[in-house]
Amino acid sequence: MDKHISSDKPIALKEEDKFQRYNFSQRIAKTIIERENEDCIVIGIYGAWGEGKTSVINFIETELKQAEEVIIIKFNPWRYNDENSLLLQFFQKLATSLNSNLKTKKEKAGELLHKYGKLLKIDIPFIGNIGETIQSAGELLSEVDVEILKSRISEIIKENKSKIVVFIDDIDRLEKTEIHSIFRLVKLTADFSNTTYVLSFDEIMVSSAIGERFGEGNQKAGQSFLEKIIQVPLKIPVAQPDALKQFCFELIDKSLKSSNISISESDVRRFVSAFTDSILMKLDTPRLAVRYGNTLSFSLPLLDGEVNIVDLMLIEAVKIFFPSFYDFIKNNSEFFIGIYSDRYSHGKDNEKIKLIKDHFETLSKELSKRQSKGIQNLLEELFPKLEEAFHNRSYTSGTEQEWFKNKRIVSPKYFNRYFSYAVIKGEVSDVAFQNMISSVTNQEENETIGAIKELVNISSPDNFIQKLRIYEEEYPWETSIKLAKAISICTELFPSKSNDFFSMGFGSANSQAAIFIYQLIKKHDNKKEGFHLAKELIMSAQPFDFAFELNKWFRSGEVETKQIFKSEQYTELSNDLLDRALKEADAEPLFLKFPTLSSYLYSTWSEKDKDGLSKYVEELFTSDPTKCIELLNAFTPIMRSSAYPEPYQSNFSEKQFEYFISIFDKDLIKKYVLLNFTEEQINKDGIQWEEHDGKYQDSLNIVRQFIHWDKLLKGKTTEA
Repeated sequence: MDKHISSDKPIALKEEDKFQRYNFSQRIAKTIIERENEDCIVIGIYGAWGEGKTSVINFIETELKQAEEVIIIKFNPWRYNDENSLLLQFFQKLATSLNSNLKTKKEKAGELLHKYGKLLKIDIPFIGNIGETIQSAGELLSEVDVEILKSRISEIIKENKSKIVVFIDDIDRLEKTEIHSIFRLVKLTADFSNTTYVLSFDEIMVSSAIGERFGEGNQKAGQSFLEKIIQVPLKIPVAQPDALKQFCFELIDKSLKSSNISISESDVRRFVSAFTDSILMKLDTPRLAVRYGNTLSFSLPLLDGEVNIVDLMLIEAVKIFFPSFYDFIKNNSEFFIGIYSDRYSHGKDNEKIKLIKDHFETLSKELSKRQSKGIQNLLEELFPKLEEAFHNRSYTSGTEQEWFKNKRIVSPKYFNRYFSYAVIKGEVSDVAFQNMISSVTNQEENETIGAIKELVNISSPDNFIQKLRIYEEEYPWETSIKLAKAISICTELFPSKSNDFFSMGFGSANSQAAIFIYQLIKKHDNKKEGFHLAKELIMSAQPFDFAFELNKWFRSGEVETKQIFKSEQYTELSNDLLDRALKEADAEPLFLKFPTLSSYLYSTWSEKDKDGLSKYVEELFTSDPTKCIELLNAFTPIMRSSAYPEPYQSNFSEKQFEYFISIFDKDLIKKYVLLNFTEEQINKDGIQWEEHDGKYQDSLNIVRQFIHWDKLLKGKTTEA
């Protein structure tokens, strides 16, 4: 297949699916195959031109072909002179599909029609000329009562005992008279047993076209006609008094049970309250209840465990009972998950507030005052941020975390999932995530690492860590241990570089992974166990840089009382980190093995054994004097700014100089500096400073800055 194929071209294979519609189609096919009721059913696939209806039809067909008991009929009703021709073509299609003797490609069209006539008990002679044969067949068919034809076809279907699926695609591309003929045909034949019709079309275009011939002759009349034909209306993903109430709730309960979904008592109360207050006033026909039950039977299995079930049931109710509001929500997420405050003034965004109120007024024009208030109340229940616009209320970031944790539709991370009927590419499947968490304590470490890798690869590092962190207060200690160890081994999955300059690495997936482990240890009441795990991770985390990152976050806390370990324990962790660094570096200097971390490591060494460090450094410089300059380079601060986003060396400042000589012998450094550069070289040109001369630094300039601070501070000491 051409790899440059246009997305507008219909596709048929799962691997070609770029818009996550295959599961949608697969669910439809599965429903058809597993359906036990023998009554005829009509499924409508609704979507605008070019939105992918034909691809969905192809996907459904692909899945149905896997079931031997299903007979697929694709009927293309293009350009018939009259309804007799349409009926002839349709009944011939049914008959030939049901009779294997008429399926051979070796027989001529005229012979097929002749045998087809025998099947229907009509004497269609084989004249030889196909045109004359078809003309003769049409004349004979016109003389046979339609009900007789239906009865004969029905007998054939019952004898065959197969499930028949009739696809009629692109109905909205037909002329108005042809559209009317198609729906008359479906209505005429919709009582065939074991038969499913799958019709695809633009609902607005078709209802407008056929509406001209019914009632008031408008789109609404056409829509009412469609509702009599289509039992299961489905929109392509992205893209209800006492008896009716009881009937509707029975269908809802049936949908939940058939999907093996149980909800808590509090969720039942929440749903019943919202549904009773806002939806029941719109329930005026059993058909609406059936349509709602059908859409739940479709959507619940697809999103079970992936969304908040009550939110899903309520937004699906909006789709059936308030379709214009549903479409507006789907296409204007900024009004429902966004804020209503001005980003600059921090006051109310009055323009946006006026817009949403105007939209609600327009959408409510055909609703009663009670219905209008009902849908507003329901949407405020689903999207609490609307209360900012309508009631001047606001919500904290903690509340937003709860929305995310509870998979609410108001959470930006979940909103699209409710309309796509799938976990969007890049997101973490909640079902897969919970399966991974529940399996952790009984898995080997390599199995947990494999599960983490799989989830990260199908989502993203940031989304996976965010999902982990939202539940970090709830994990049992045994689970926390397993997660901490597994994550500290597979840190290559979590990049340490953040694209956000102002986050300075805090927002990177790597840092968030370290913070997550820190939080797991921090919330554990047994501090002895927590410290034991911290020591283990310092020695085992891969690579060394992540062990260093862990050590950094273990030390977070503004005051000692807020830190998770005691002072002597932090010293022990630092020494463990140093011992590991020296072991991994072997004969290589720490400033070459761990250039960005050497400052902390040498400081730790100095506090632990200053004489031992001095001896080590002198031996190193004696064997290779250039190592002195490399050490100075390693201690020169690395900076980045909005002007220079990439890291670069900044000034060897006075503060840095004082820190440096608190670790190393200043005179020893000066001695070996002069073995690398003569005093003439050092004094030849002026010193470059990053603040004045831009992004500039090299080894000689670093030496000049070091000598500058040595002389300046020596002078201050002499004056004192």
